[in-house]
Amino acid sequence: MTKILIIGAGRGGAALLQMFHKDSDLKIVAIVDQNTEAPGIAIARKNNIPTSSKLEDAVREFEFDVVVNVTGSKEVYNYLKDNLPSGMEILGGMSSMLLWRLVKERQNKEEELKRSLEEHQTLYKIAVELASAGKSDKIFDIILSSAMELTNAPAGSIVIMDEKNGMLRMVLAKGFSQHFISRSTMWLPRTKGLTKRVLNSNKPTIIYDITKEISPTTNPAIYEEGIRSIVGIPLKYNEKTIGILYLDDFKPREFTAREISILMLLATNATLAIEKMQILEKTEMLAITDELTQIYNHRYFRNTLSNETYRAKRYKHPVSLIMMDIDNFKSYNDDFGHIHGNYVLSIIAGIIKKNVRSIDTAARFGGEEFCIILPDTSKESAYAMAERIRSEVDKVCIPEWNSTILRKVTISLGVASFPDDTEEHGLLVKKADEAMYAAKKAGKNKVCTLSPA
Repeated sequence: MTKILIIGAGRGGAALLQMFHKDSDLKIVAIVDQNTEAPGIAIARKNNIPTSSKLEDAVREFEFDVVVNVTGSKEVYNYLKDNLPSGMEILGGMSSMLLWRLVKERQNKEEELKRSLEEHQTLYKIAVELASAGKSDKIFDIILSSAMELTNAPAGSIVIMDEKNGMLRMVLAKGFSQHFISRSTMWLPRTKGLTKRVLNSNKPTIIYDITKEISPTTNPAIYEEGIRSIVGIPLKYNEKTIGILYLDDFKPREFTAREISILMLLATNATLAIEKMQILEKTEMLAITDELTQIYNHRYFRNTLSNETYRAKRYKHPVSLIMMDIDNFKSYNDDFGHIHGNYVLSIIAGIIKKNVRSIDTAARFGGEEFCIILPDTSKESAYAMAERIRSEVDKVCIPEWNSTILRKVTISLGVASFPDDTEEHGLLVKKADEAMYAAKKAGKNKVCTLSPA
């Protein structure tokens, strides 16, 4: 084992001390410095390594094979040369500078390795969280929070592209004013706008200072919010654009190559998670959607009605149900075939979708029957909606097959409400159905209730 005496406990001596202390083949017998508060002295004390403030005492007291002099002092060098045994190795001057640089390089590499390991551990943790997140809101929050934390960005957002119309929708934003968020919920990319620039690139778009690249007239919202620097990372899966991850700062900022590299790795994980989530949501939607009419199916209707009537009973709120049936649909099918009949069903479903509210549930009950659940809605209001739908359908004329002759389409509707018509949620469908058949008996193309609305 080589015994080393270090002269000088400044930054250089402290760095050498830490490096040598890790090497099992080396033993530091002592470190010497007149300044008892020098960083190397503190490190030595912490590691139970002897210290000395007097060079003469250290040379006399300790046994060593090599002296490392990092003081740069000629006096110290001359003293060592005159008082150490002939042949004793003294590393100083250029040798100690070279050693210091080697130590610094090693420290930098160790720090770089440690940082890289921490970043990869963080990315792995994020990937695990994304895999188990399940819901889209949770996935978006993990992605944006992680990106902001990894880059120390004060603001950011995630926007998702609608495949049907090419519009971008902001699904999550952090660090911005509510005014900025409310005016940036959905937009169509402009030909020469920032969004188009990001989407057209396979690499991150980095803007150090927007005042040098974006005009206030082009994007006034960014200027009003005080945003000064932006990174936009396209989220792409198999050449398909899913959206964009934006990170923002309110001062000019150079995002480092390391930060961009980390963001690209995060974006890869994020894109896979979003794509998986979208496929899952589409699959779930297919399971509850009627394929022909693209409104909810009977199973979803049953589950929703059960939940809404339970909620209505608990909170003493009304819930209404509209049942409707296409008049003479069987004869239409018999005369023109099921393909034309399916067209009629789609037309009716489109009118229903246009008239319902976001809180309502429209579904295909079966065959040519449709239904609408209206939460927190009185029988009077439900009757008004039913009449509106009936009136709009009454204006529809469908061409007969291979003919210019137009045939009218009408529907009969029944309305029932909880608790007016029944306090048993299982009977609400029966009551609405009875009202619908009352409309049929009354001559069709009517809206009926069992009791006055």
